[in-house]
Amino acid sequence: MSKRRILTLIVIPVLLISGLIIVLVNNPRESTDTLILAQQRVDFGTLPEWEGTVTRSVTARNIGKRTLRIQSVHIGCSYAKIRAPEQILPNEEAAFHIVLNPATLPTDEITATATIFTDSLKTPSVTLTIVAAAKRFATLNPDVCDFGNILPETTHHKELKLSLNAPLDASGIRLLPSNQPELTWQMTAPPDTATGHLITVRLRSLRDSGRFSSLLTVAFPNERTLTFPVTAEIVTSTHSTSTR
Repeated sequence: MSKRRILTLIVIPVLLISGLIIVLVNNPRESTDTLILAQQRVDFGTLPEWEGTVTRSVTARNIGKRTLRIQSVHIGCSYAKIRAPEQILPNEEAAFHIVLNPATLPTDEITATATIFTDSLKTPSVTLTIVAAAKRFATLNPDVCDFGNILPETTHHKELKLSLNAPLDASGIRLLPSNQPELTWQMTAPPDTATGHLITVRLRSLRDSGRFSSLLTVAFPNERTLTFPVTAEIVTSTHSTSTR
């Protein structure tokens, strides 16, 4: 066989195949489906808890040429849920609906991250940040009634400020009876109710030394309640830090 024939039938085809393999290895076929969110952060702001659940929506687009499927959505909190589409057609948009319940939000501003998992090789997961804070319908300051160290057989009282944020009829507020006979309380409204109501808690005639602990509950006309702990340490020394 002549050298020209060998070059034509063997060498050149081998070189061409080798070059093609190198091109395919260095330039793999790109995924044709890609999920793009219109925004990666949703700030709900401060939500009044008495107004119920709130929904915000985020638009997502599949900028590819193949149908993109949403496999799952994971979110590391219990106060928010996300309704997601099952799939997004090529060059189409769909909405992810974030549903948040302010009544279950922590007191301070929270930040949660949701992860959207897809079957896309290019965007197998996309993250979405959720920010929110709750405005309580009522707050107590302080939110714990701590008498500190007190002596046996003595009487003590503390005042707490009850602030109403929701449009409630204050005349319908009730203080539920305590199951501790040594613990009594009453509520008074100052002339300027905008400054809040005062709750006076009295503790008396405790005999046994040790830790005292109980709960008091404020009932509101909207069928909501606000519970706070009452604590004290009964000691035999004269070093008492409570207010009488």
